[in-house]
Amino acid sequence: MESLVLMRSEAEASGMETFEPAEPLVQTAAGRLSLHVTSDIQRIKPLWTALQAATPCTVAQTFDWGRAWSEHMLAPAGGVPAVAIGYGADGTAKFLLPFETKRLAGMTVLKWLGQDHANYSFGLFAADIAPLLTKKDLSCVLHAIARRTGAAAAYFEGQPFSWEGVPNPFALLSHQLAPNSGFAIELGDFQTLYLSRFKKRARQTLLRKERRLQEFGPLHYGWAETDEQKRAVLDTFFEQKAQQFAAMGVTDIFGPEAQGFYRDLAALPAENPSRLRLGYVALDGDILATFSGAVCHDRMCVLLSSLTSNEHQRQSPGAQLLRHQIEEACGHGLKYFDLGVGGARHKSEWSNVVYPLFDSYIALTPQGYGLTLPRAATAQLKRIIKTNPRLWALAQSIRKRINARDA
Repeated sequence: MESLVLMRSEAEASGMETFEPAEPLVQTAAGRLSLHVTSDIQRIKPLWTALQAATPCTVAQTFDWGRAWSEHMLAPAGGVPAVAIGYGADGTAKFLLPFETKRLAGMTVLKWLGQDHANYSFGLFAADIAPLLTKKDLSCVLHAIARRTGAAAAYFEGQPFSWEGVPNPFALLSHQLAPNSGFAIELGDFQTLYLSRFKKRARQTLLRKERRLQEFGPLHYGWAETDEQKRAVLDTFFEQKAQQFAAMGVTDIFGPEAQGFYRDLAALPAENPSRLRLGYVALDGDILATFSGAVCHDRMCVLLSSLTSNEHQRQSPGAQLLRHQIEEACGHGLKYFDLGVGGARHKSEWSNVVYPLFDSYIALTPQGYGLTLPRAATAQLKRIIKTNPRLWALAQSIRKRINARDA
């Protein structure tokens, strides 16, 4: 990968003063770095978009993801973005760390920007610096950011150990395995992939179910293109997801702010790597299932999926749609079809790549331990439960009973 040469413009430099003047040069194993932190991300758009184009990343590390999240989710909750950029002694950008700050228990917490809805969270690092940074370097940088933002603790969740061959320097810091892993499909020839993942009987069953759906009317697989189609698919998704969450006994995370966030992403131009592509399967005009995501660096990253609750659910419309989209992705020459984080039947059926993830809960002040210790313990307990089938089934049963009682 080519080294990045991203020089700081005067406009970008002026935007760095949102928190405090620039941090003095920090000596690291990769050389001296000048650290700048800003909450005015519009001023650094040219640098961010250039960096995301040259560095392996997912949609959650792109500029418009961060911008839309800041506007629709972060601002209403009283949080602000805190994007840190490290420049080498020659003025070139070496990394960009998209963070946000939120208040919790009277203290400021540092998180990855938009990590609550992201599959994978990490920073953008130039290839020539990522392997060189040490644990001491990362700790020094992180504490410098804490001094600028007033953060007492950091909650960094859903981080991969590496991405597309580039090591994640944050894995050098104190961490624990995350409750969930990420699942993806390395693509190629579709027929070879399909035959390797599904036995003949499973393929015949899926084909038979598709034919049964077609007996009820025209079956159409597609992507929303017009504003009207986008509204229809998103409205259906939010409705279907609310029903799914209610049946599972969990809180619906797609409130008005989250809906605004995803509608913003869906309205972006087609060539934008942050654009939410809305996929669906419809029977005689009635949307039965959705799989939606963004294409970034030859990877389709699934962000949203939902399924009808009507009688056609028995014919597996979601599985039909997923098969169709994966075949299409193979035909378009994409490298990966990423199904995201968390276990599910369709992920275990299709995935030939699993990404172990880690979480870091780091106290940045003595008071910060009051936040990080219970958070880390809770996450560890969640992992124990989720990785034990009996405990996970019991937890789901208890949750449904509690929600049914409170309804």
